[in-house]
Parts: sequence; C-alpha cells; structure tokens
Amino acid sequence: MKKSIFLFTIILVLASCGSPSAEEQLSSAEAEKEELENLLQTETVKLERNSVKLETLETEISQAETSQNDDNVQLYIDTVDEYTSSLVAELESLNELIQEDSGTENYNNLNDNIDSIIQNIDETISTYETEVSSLELNETLLRRHNSLEVAHADMSGALEQIKTGAANNDTETVQEGIASLNSISEFY
Repeated sequence: MKKSIFLFTIILVLASCGSPSAEEQLSSAEAEKEELENLLQTETVKLERNSVKLETLETEISQAETSQNDDNVQLYIDTVDEYTSSLVAELESLNELIQEDSGTENYNNLNDNIDSIIQNIDETISTYETEVSSLELNETLLRRHNSLEVAHADMSGALEQIKTGAANNDTETVQEGIASLNSISEFY
C-alpha cells in the first residue's frame, strides 16, 4: 500500500509539473500580442512624427535653395549677424559685472551699469526690428523672426528681474533673473 501511495504521489507531482495547459498558452500568447500591438502603435506614432519633421525640413531646404539669390534673405542674415554680435557683447558685459559682484554683500558694479546694458540691448532689439520690418521674409525666416520677438519680451522681463534684485541686494532674485535669461536660449 505504501508503494501505491508513493507511486500515486509521484504521478500527481509529475502531472502538476507538466507543460502549461492550452488556456495558459493562449493567455500568454494574447498578452504577448497585446504588448506587440502597443509597441507597434508607439513606433507608428514615432514614424509619423519623424515623417512630419522630415517633410518640414525638406520644405525648408527647398525654400532655402530657391531663396539663395533672394536679396531679402541675405539682408536678413546680415541683420541677424549684427543683432547677434551686439547682443552677445552686452550679455557678456552683464556676465562680467555679475561675476565681479559675486561673493560681495552688494551689487555696486551691476547697479552702476545695468541701466546702460538694458538700454543698449533695447536699442539692439529696436534696430533689428526696424531693419527687419522693411524686408519681405519667407516662411522660414518669418518663423525665426517670430521666435526672436518672443525672446525679446522674455529678455526684457529677465533683465528687469536682475536689475530689481541688484537694487535690493537680493542674490536670489538676481539668480532667478539669470535663470530666466538662460532659458531664453530655446528661442535662438
């Protein structure tokens, strides 16, 4: 009898350790199918997004090729070069003043010179806008111009925040203004 119970136990253990049932296999296959469908859908969305980006890029290249001889394009490029070099010079001056005053209890250098820097930046922006207003911009250049106009508005706010922080000897406000100024780079 012990032998028969022992054999019966071995048969039960072996039967329970056998291959998965058809239901388990079907369930596993359905889960894999759903996972693959989700992956395919994600990849399809990525492909569509990349296709749109590629079409936009091809359009911009086409416009650039057709406008290479366009005087407006060359004038815009020259205007942006002047604008950029002037803006970079003023921002470097601002950075030097902030560096000079860092670690001190007040912002004497920055307070003495920030109005001049803000005025120079405003003049640079004004000159850019005046020169660009007389140009006929294609779609690509118009998008770039609109992006710069958004940056101009944000830049004015950031400079005023730095000025206010310096006037109040508030390092935190100056740092927030600097961070705001740094975040404008996405528009350039």
